[in-house]
Amino acid sequence: KKQPNSRWYAGCGIYRNVRLVTTSELFVDYSGTYITTPQVNEEYATVDIAVTLCNHSALPQSFTLRNTILNARGSEQTSTLESATIEAGETLELSMSLKLEDPKLWDTDSPYLYTMISSVEVDGKVVDEYPTKFGVRTIEFRADTGFWLNGRNVKLKGVCMHHDQGSLGAEAYARAIERQVQILKDMGCNSIRVTHNPAADELIEICNKEGILVIDDFFDGWHRAKNGNYNDYSVWFARQIESGNQILGAENGMYWSEFDLKATI
Repeated sequence: KKQPNSRWYAGCGIYRNVRLVTTSELFVDYSGTYITTPQVNEEYATVDIAVTLCNHSALPQSFTLRNTILNARGSEQTSTLESATIEAGETLELSMSLKLEDPKLWDTDSPYLYTMISSVEVDGKVVDEYPTKFGVRTIEFRADTGFWLNGRNVKLKGVCMHHDQGSLGAEAYARAIERQVQILKDMGCNSIRVTHNPAADELIEICNKEGILVIDDFFDGWHRAKNGNYNDYSVWFARQIESGNQILGAENGMYWSEFDLKATI
């Protein structure tokens, strides 16, 4: 399955890698996991999970989905099991909830990450595994005091940062981004606003690991061109995706702006 990781945004001009991933005919979809922690306290956290599976075979498939949460040391914390059948050529979303005892919170000073492994089993054999890193935390915005993280009032001390790495250009080199984020962290930054395009996956993953909050921009050219630049994103904002374009996530009649918003989120 080709992943839609190669997109060009007119204006700043950001290029992304293309990855070719080989899977079985029954697999967890690209960006097919969604994890939230709606209830968090000192004793436990509720972890809500949604997993989307695809069946590219010609027959219905009966399967078992096992979601296992590992702590930062790789030890199993909790798991859940769900059995279902998916029709040929269809996608299916399964939702479940786990209780994580004594959760360690993700914070800018201690960015603790868990890993969820989604395993798809058919007749007792694992046919696909999909890892998802996530943090447990609470966030809130208050009109009078601003941003709150884990019950603590946090001031955003950060930078607006373009995607390029100087002489290295627009490619998302993981080590170059990591070095940049670590320097910012040493300066006292706790946040980055990306300008003016969705952040590379590498930046998001590194910020998760280093304890940096991210304000993830979409685009700064909407219906009207910016500063007379008539080849910026305004060209694509209200343009429908071309008929026959088989990019993952595209739907009939969808505008490029809607696709980019959904792909980023």
